[in-house]
Amino acid sequence: MEENKMSVTVREACEKDEAIFLELTSCLSQFNRHHHDDRSTYDNYTQVLENIKNKALKTFESKDDERIHLIFSEYNQDIVGYGLVRIYDEELTADNGTGETGLIDELFVIDSVRGQGIGRMLLNNCIDWLKKSGIRRIKLHAYSWNDAAQHMYEQNGFTAYAVAYEKWLED
Repeated sequence: MEENKMSVTVREACEKDEAIFLELTSCLSQFNRHHHDDRSTYDNYTQVLENIKNKALKTFESKDDERIHLIFSEYNQDIVGYGLVRIYDEELTADNGTGETGLIDELFVIDSVRGQGIGRMLLNNCIDWLKKSGIRRIKLHAYSWNDAAQHMYEQNGFTAYAVAYEKWLED
């Protein structure tokens, strides 16, 4: 268990965390959705959230898989963030390297405690777990509008390796 100056701890997920994990995955989606272009909100978001919760439940049920690491940050006994890491086999056709790769799939801290080093604690825990698992390469993704996340990742030695684009077609 890791602790910072404001008495934040990071710990592995346990059975009692299912409901809060489902809630936090929805919060992450809502945070992202709020920052996306309005044209991205044409779908039935209630159904999107339901699908996110279903996927999160499957992930939570596999939390004991040795290729998944699910952690939570606690402050004053409240869960204020989480990290989700996966180890996967990069496709054999990947021209930028193959083999086992770590993916920091989700990293989220609730708004009221952002900017206090909790995301960095979660990130460091994820990196440490991947090192202990023998992983040498880590990938993660950040939206182009999320400057704070990009800055934190770059401060921790991550470099951009791909850029995604989209275009909206007029009717």
